[in-house]
Amino acid sequence: MLLTESFNWDTLFQKSLEVLGRYHLLGGIITGVYLLGFLPFLHFLFKTPWLSNLTLTSMVTEFVSRNPITLVGGQLLYICLLYFLIRFYLVLPLMVLENEGIFSSLKISWQTTSTKNFWKKFWLALIKVFLITWSGYLVILLLQVIADWILPTYNLLAINYALFSLWGIVSLGISITLAYTEVQITNRRRIFLLEFLLIAITFTLSFATGKVLFNHPINPVTIAHRGVNQKNGVPNTLESLKKTIKYHPDYIEMDVHMTKDNKFIVLHDNNLKKLAGIKAHPEDLTLAELKKLNVTANNHKTKLTDFDTYLKYANQHHQKLLIELKTTPNNATDFANIFAKRYYANIIENHHQLHTLDFQTLMILQNDIPKGNLNYLMPYNLTIPEENIHAYGMRYSTLSPDFVAINRQKHKLVYAWTPNSRLAINKALSLGVYGIVTDNVSQLHVAIKEAQHWSDAERLLQVLLYS
Repeated sequence: MLLTESFNWDTLFQKSLEVLGRYHLLGGIITGVYLLGFLPFLHFLFKTPWLSNLTLTSMVTEFVSRNPITLVGGQLLYICLLYFLIRFYLVLPLMVLENEGIFSSLKISWQTTSTKNFWKKFWLALIKVFLITWSGYLVILLLQVIADWILPTYNLLAINYALFSLWGIVSLGISITLAYTEVQITNRRRIFLLEFLLIAITFTLSFATGKVLFNHPINPVTIAHRGVNQKNGVPNTLESLKKTIKYHPDYIEMDVHMTKDNKFIVLHDNNLKKLAGIKAHPEDLTLAELKKLNVTANNHKTKLTDFDTYLKYANQHHQKLLIELKTTPNNATDFANIFAKRYYANIIENHHQLHTLDFQTLMILQNDIPKGNLNYLMPYNLTIPEENIHAYGMRYSTLSPDFVAINRQKHKLVYAWTPNSRLAINKALSLGVYGIVTDNVSQLHVAIKEAQHWSDAERLLQVLLYS
């Protein structure tokens, strides 16, 4: 009955409200599992603006790819999850349209999807959607190549047209697939109007996003993460700074902690166990005690460096710094006040930048240091940016074209961190971010030079692949 009864939007909406009244918690959980489970698959297949803004897939992929065990385990787990999601794909429709209970819906869905005929239809539909969708993408790329060759002055329009046309290809694929079902749609005029409205909105948003993204040359600020390049030393030490300066990054990013005696040490971790082998926090020791410690990383061994020495060497070699203030709940206010009063003149004179994960610290710093020298670090792109912030540093895997475009329109800067592989760097470049923080600044320089010679078709391909 589910696939043969007359379909009506008003009836579906009314029944959905009734079901939510009975299964609001359970239905919400099931819906959430479905969305999370199918999101990576949908993100790969359909390159729509909305899916590009859902960066959860990239975040999870980045996490599981950090070592081979989690990568293989994650892939196997996801395959198993997809299998069960497909077997139970009728659960929600049965609950909504047929008033079935959860257990009977699970049973019916499992039985319905256990036949060879079902899997034959499933794979056939999947292949059709894949071929139609990606054939459309290839056609769009071919049109862009032709535009690059014949009409170079219309490249911007062609790119924007390609962006919003992606949804048209996806809609076509979905529509053709649905045409093989037995659903009888009533009120076709309303369906047409809804589809037209959806396409119009997509056209407008994609055009605006594309115009902002592609109207800027690829020339990001290069930033060496923690003062190293390709593990050439212990991070955040003077020895590494001396080596990394030779690669001529625009900025060297480094981290600063406040010590027990209200001085500053160059260090990332809030615990000295990993680097120095002792169970202590930087704020538990004086600067003199910290400078005596031997630290080891990347097969290198050296001493910790105080911030004054690090800053002096950078200034002498005209190397700008991007300084992260590593505050704790116990010292955030004192840290910001002491640091600002002690170093604000040096920072402004030598064009250094400050950034921090702590919003309170940032607000205190604004009392003494111009906003143009301050950036707000956000681990994930999950919230609306603050209006009074000049620049943002954000994990590259959580960035979306819309986020970068919106901040460009507001004249706000976006830094991407920390793309280290060539694929990750290309994603950041294709998004048009202002700056890129990486552990491999020498590779970044090479990637930028190549990206600056991308044709519009190649740049469109990068967005298509990585957004």
